[in-house]
Amino acid sequence: MDAPQDNSQTPLRTDELQEVVALCDADGIILTWNRAGEEITGFPREDVIGYHIDSVISPGYREVIEEILNIQRFGTVLPGLPLRLQTSFGWEVPAEVTSVARMVPGGHAGFLLIFRDVTLKTQLQEQLDRMDVLYRSLVEGSPDLVYVLDANARLLFINDTVETLLGYSKRDLIGRQLIDLVHPEDRQRAYWPLRERRRADRATRNLRLRLLTRDGRTRRYDLGFVYVSLDSVGLGHRESSGHVPPDEHLGTQGVARDVTELVLLQEFSRQAELILPVCSVCRKIRLSIGGHNEWLTLADYVERQTGVMYSHTYCPDHVPPSGAHK
Repeated sequence: MDAPQDNSQTPLRTDELQEVVALCDADGIILTWNRAGEEITGFPREDVIGYHIDSVISPGYREVIEEILNIQRFGTVLPGLPLRLQTSFGWEVPAEVTSVARMVPGGHAGFLLIFRDVTLKTQLQEQLDRMDVLYRSLVEGSPDLVYVLDANARLLFINDTVETLLGYSKRDLIGRQLIDLVHPEDRQRAYWPLRERRRADRATRNLRLRLLTRDGRTRRYDLGFVYVSLDSVGLGHRESSGHVPPDEHLGTQGVARDVTELVLLQEFSRQAELILPVCSVCRKIRLSIGGHNEWLTLADYVERQTGVMYSHTYCPDHVPPSGAHK
């Protein structure tokens, strides 16, 4: 019967690993260097064995590796600490290092350092950071009011537009109910849209509301409020049906577009249509079509505008006497 193997003396088969592996003595001198270390850094074994581990660490991170070794001497495992490896190609490789205490040949204490290449992870994070900066610049620079509410309709986020549009500072509004800014006459209609749970086609679209300016001060058109068109959608994890379960409702996000000028123009246009230009003498009505003016009798004007045909008769005050028509 074979004697059991002594695993403590079994050599590390590090050449099969994709991570860079270095076995160092207590002073940080490299004793072994695996194949991944050669491929990733470009330094062959003979060029690094016998040198301090900081020889393969980028200069800006050598204090980090020294701190790792100092902590490691107390037997603490340090997983996933970020640093950068120096390469023979002239660039740096982002990595995460795990440090584990291990006995080295001769029975002395040492360290096993495992460096995992996180280049792709770093690139993805940098891309996400750039997208986050772009997103924030788009949101903060938007002429529309952009907001996020929690499940209780309290403001978690609102963009800088609120300061120019309504006169409030963001600091004053975070944590408050957004409905406090809605005109009292519109609050009943705004209650559920500001707690919107629906998404996609069922969500709130183009809801016209009035938002109050700070302290009722007039900011545009001598009004103490601003007309907005509100779009809002629910935040949460959707089921396959598209419905957001009540216990998964995270809040509401929305966009309020300033439509004050449009509303006032529509109101002006509506009022203008109620004013009929009538001749002071013959009482004909002017109808302008494509820059051309026509003067129509009341009957012709009504028929042209509405399609209603006139039917002439007599009111009680003007019924002709019996036989007068003879």
